[in-house]
Amino acid sequence: MADPFSCFGDSSDESDEDSNNIKDANNVMEGKRLKDKSNTVLAIPVPIDSDSFVIYQTEYAGMSIRATKAYKCGDLIMRESAAMRIPNSQAASSKEAADVMHQEACQRAFNSMHPSTKSAFLKLSSCRENDEDKTPHGIYDTNAYRLGDHNLGGLFLTLARMNHSCLPNVNHYWREDLQQTLIFACRSIDVGDEMCTIYGPSDFMDTKSRREYLNERFAFICQCRMCTEGNASGGDDRIEKIRTLQEDIALSSSTTGKDANGKALSSIKSCLQLMDNQGLGAGVFTKSLLHQGYVYSMAAGDRDGARSYLVDELKAVQDSEGRDCPNALEITDTLSQL
Repeated sequence: MADPFSCFGDSSDESDEDSNNIKDANNVMEGKRLKDKSNTVLAIPVPIDSDSFVIYQTEYAGMSIRATKAYKCGDLIMRESAAMRIPNSQAASSKEAADVMHQEACQRAFNSMHPSTKSAFLKLSSCRENDEDKTPHGIYDTNAYRLGDHNLGGLFLTLARMNHSCLPNVNHYWREDLQQTLIFACRSIDVGDEMCTIYGPSDFMDTKSRREYLNERFAFICQCRMCTEGNASGGDDRIEKIRTLQEDIALSSSTTGKDANGKALSSIKSCLQLMDNQGLGAGVFTKSLLHQGYVYSMAAGDRDGARSYLVDELKAVQDSEGRDCPNALEITDTLSQL
């Protein structure tokens, strides 16, 4: 499977629409010094124009983003336009030539930025470079995300400040119709909680494999709750079962008949339960599985079961893409015909 988090390629149009989001660091942000439940000041905030979150300097992981109000699963936290867009791939005679093209594209995009956007961009991390030697392509490669199914990656100045967790409490989703990335809560978030998204990998992996991937890709050893627990509470065992069940479901798509549909639906049900037990039961993780449940239920002639899966898929999509997103409208139309 291609790495959905790698973003390399040639140039494209870039945007500095986010430049107005970043305020000068000399503007003191009063009343934003978050405290935890013991009333301890968490960190010193970095000024930013938002009433939903604040960026903090931490001692352990650079900048972090913490909530200044509570959220529940499915709440929209923010939306952001890309400060830089670069194609993920470009035809070239060799990998070396493609790398040069990518680096030149990043440099051109950086050169065209508004000065305030440049300043904010240069404050982002580059996981393979020293602070004094950071390059536009190094910063981009560390912080960019794939923009949907298109051959484009995008760097978002605020989203880039979010740290990683294998059990994230927010998810980011590129809305092609809005030309923005939207950030949604994928579990309950309290005031002062750090908001973490997921950098990858895209496949379910055990703790050792996840940490190896993240260290190779982003140069850090993950210390999230899921990784520090490892298999102490059976987490790695559940991940292995989830991966096996997903492979079974994929194999079922190549066969037909009542038995195949029944086996696939049984695997889907078990997989959803295991994902919920692992803390990965939010819509962003389950929506594709719920859609498969709808498909196999329809194939089995179970319209009631299909409707149930589709209702759950609709909520999962609304929680992770937005209530008015194209996918939600399409599912709503399908439901009206069942």
